[in-house]
Amino acid sequence: MMFTARLAFAVALVLAPVAALAQDKAAVLVTSSGQALDAFTVKTLLGRAGVANDYDPHATAADLDGRAAVVIAVGASVKGFGAAGITTETEIERTTALIDTAKAAGVKIIGVHIGGAERRQGLSEQFVQLVAPRADSLVVWKTGNADGYFDTVAAEKSIPLTQIDKLTEVGPVLAGEVAAQ
Repeated sequence: MMFTARLAFAVALVLAPVAALAQDKAAVLVTSSGQALDAFTVKTLLGRAGVANDYDPHATAADLDGRAAVVIAVGASVKGFGAAGITTETEIERTTALIDTAKAAGVKIIGVHIGGAERRQGLSEQFVQLVAPRADSLVVWKTGNADGYFDTVAAEKSIPLTQIDKLTEVGPVLAGEVAAQ
């Protein structure tokens, strides 16, 4: 009997911090689609705007549990892929699963593009086209919308679109998006 009580106590000591960590999750998760550092910039600016958030560039569907919103910053980085040992295909699969799960769970998806015109070319474009049409709202740096792509997607899919003039505006704009949740 004494051994069982001690074992139960030991297990509780081990599991209590894990349970506490699970409960301390922020309502907002920031991730990347394409592994560019834009997601880290978004995380930082959102925090400066007073919104608690968790950042995980490799977030999976399981990471959405208990979240109110997921902010997905789109833009590809070959260096990011290499450093993380990720391929374009696995990143597309991860992003698709994340979006599918968020939609099914009622987690708001906020697509963000702050990479400007440079992140609208080559490898980045497929991540833009993967996330933008399925987002619940879009926040875009105007220089990345010179071709009107985000305007078109927003109009066709009835997605609210906010265009920003300066990158520093992304935090306050996203804070408003999250508050409107």
